Amino acid sequence: MTIRFRNRMTLIFFIIAISCLMLGTFFTLYQFFSGGIVLPEVYSRNLSQKFLLKYHPLCVYAGIFILLIYICISTMIIYHSFEKTQAPDIVFFLLFLFACLCDTSRLLVPAFHLSGSFSLFLLKVGNLHLFARLLAPLALMGTTVLSTEDFKQNTDRNSIIIVIISMFFAEMIPLNTSVIMPNFCISYGYEKAIRSFCFLTCSMSAISLFRTNNKNDYRQTMTIGFILLCFGYSLIFFNFNILTLFAGTLLLGTGSYLYLNEVHKHYLWID
Repeated sequence: MTIRFRNRMTLIFFIIAISCLMLGTFFTLYQFFSGGIVLPEVYSRNLSQKFLLKYHPLCVYAGIFILLIYICISTMIIYHSFEKTQAPDIVFFLLFLFACLCDTSRLLVPAFHLSGSFSLFLLKVGNLHLFARLLAPLALMGTTVLSTEDFKQNTDRNSIIIVIISMFFAEMIPLNTSVIMPNFCISYGYEKAIRSFCFLTCSMSAISLFRTNNKNDYRQTMTIGFILLCFGYSLIFFNFNILTLFAGTLLLGTGSYLYLNEVHKHYLWID
């Protein structure tokens, strides 16, 4: 992938992200002021009743819009800061942002009153949620494991492989469209296995980044930022209360800043 092509794709992606933010904001405000918002019936068993951990639909809405704002800001930073840099890490980070954008499709569940019904549209929204859930850790793995010298020349191919794998399993894993989770996500099968896969993938990526930085005598600020980013995204993904909303926002923002800032310094030093 040439720098010019990547910059064009980054700009197009930014336009799509800002359009989704504007449309989502307009549609949500329109439903709110017209009294058309219908909260979905969510699976609420075993949820805590403590104030900070209690289920708040407003927190789910806030988390989705925070994610949209995060995507727009991060994409614009990448476009300006890495405009002249051939960085494979950034290609995979853009894939991660794409996964984040797919995750925000959770907003469609309350927007189109999909709870308690079955339709092909609801099924595809569920596939999109699951696709985002699988793509995000694989893309983050790409920023560390697949951005080393051994894989650097195959960035385009590896990116396509990651997307295809995520799409394949998102279609194969069964969904239960009658159950809407507290974060407006449609329930899917093998939940524990998928959580374990995401945890192991992110852990392996963090260890790989730590070893690479240690080998090259780089500071571990990038590793710390990466770990915070992973925790922040996970909290925002499963967010449905005040504690996870604030913790996820703080960790995701701080981690992304530390990570992208260190990556930028690294490539400035190389150039």
